[in-house]
Amino acid sequence: MNARHPANPISEKITPAARWATIACGWVVLAYAVGLTLEILGRKFFATSFKGIDELGGFVLAISAAIGASYAMAQRSHTRVDVFLVRFPAGVQRWLNTLAMVAFAGFSGFAVWRGVAVLRDTLEFGSTATNLEQPLWVPQALWVAGLALLALISLAYALHAVFLLATRRPELNAWYGPPGAQEELDAELANLQARGVDAEALPTHRPR
Repeated sequence: MNARHPANPISEKITPAARWATIACGWVVLAYAVGLTLEILGRKFFATSFKGIDELGGFVLAISAAIGASYAMAQRSHTRVDVFLVRFPAGVQRWLNTLAMVAFAGFSGFAVWRGVAVLRDTLEFGSTATNLEQPLWVPQALWVAGLALLALISLAYALHAVFLLATRRPELNAWYGPPGAQEELDAELANLQARGVDAEALPTHRPR
């Protein structure tokens, strides 16, 4: 967060839901990692294996990628190439940052549209997983839900950015531009303090 501006009110409302979804997804990934470890040990020492563990990994990867992208969007953690952006005047940056939010909302909306189409085909044909022999609509529905969360977050940000641009609010670049080095440092220190680490005991070098 830029010290000159308060926190983004949209982020404050969106981030908790995205964070809990990400934590739940993280537990699923951890459970899969344990299962995969047991699979490897079983093959090595007992000549046995879990049926469909590789297939399950594909489901976990797809779902965690969608939900992880949602949380990254809420945290403004997606990679943005800003080598030229920061050299433009603030007014030009406002337009480009708004365009970035609108473009991402369009992309995520397209992803949901195609995801729903895949899910609809699965339901129509009653497709099942090859090895697990379970209905494919179950993991696909979770995948589409992750994409929908990403679309909702990006749409909320895009509409808010357009509103800030239309009303000439100065917070637009601070809230929707790429985070600066100082902002990233402050965020890391806040995360350390939230985990009980004494941030004052850490080196206090600040980027110039």
